[in-house]
Amino acid sequence: MSTNLGPLLPQPLVELLSGADLQSKVGMAAVLVTPGADGYPHPAIITPGEIVASDASTLRVALYQESSASRNLRERKVGTLCLALDNAAYYVKFDAEPFASDAEAFKGLAVFTLRPRHVLKDAEEGAEVTSGFRFRDLRGEEALIAQWTPMVGALRRTFTGG
Repeated sequence: MSTNLGPLLPQPLVELLSGADLQSKVGMAAVLVTPGADGYPHPAIITPGEIVASDASTLRVALYQESSASRNLRERKVGTLCLALDNAAYYVKFDAEPFASDAEAFKGLAVFTLRPRHVLKDAEEGAEVTSGFRFRDLRGEEALIAQWTPMVGALRRTFTGG
């Protein structure tokens, strides 16, 4: 059964999505669910190299400009981020708004500010969520970190203005 934790990310999620220590997050993924024009939920896999939390109330995500997820966020402005951490599943229901930036790292991408409205934790006594979505980049970890680093740096800078 899910427990509503309120509108703020718990500290372990803030730390996971902080953009720090990317090496330890290689292989981890989350599912971003947006409402499609057809009324059905649209899932999209995102990685720690595409989303950053500045604090418990604000995240930024960079998605392909013309993706279904970007289109859905522009048009319907809500979604849910689903991920596993610390033997539980988390569902972060959020409001979204486009974030304008001309940073080179965002070329061809749409950036959105996500503001959590309800954070649900799904955990059962006697049962553990042992993993969420996982992936392996066939180019190797070095190539993945090289791809993530400028994106995460640019996302982090959107919060500091630097």
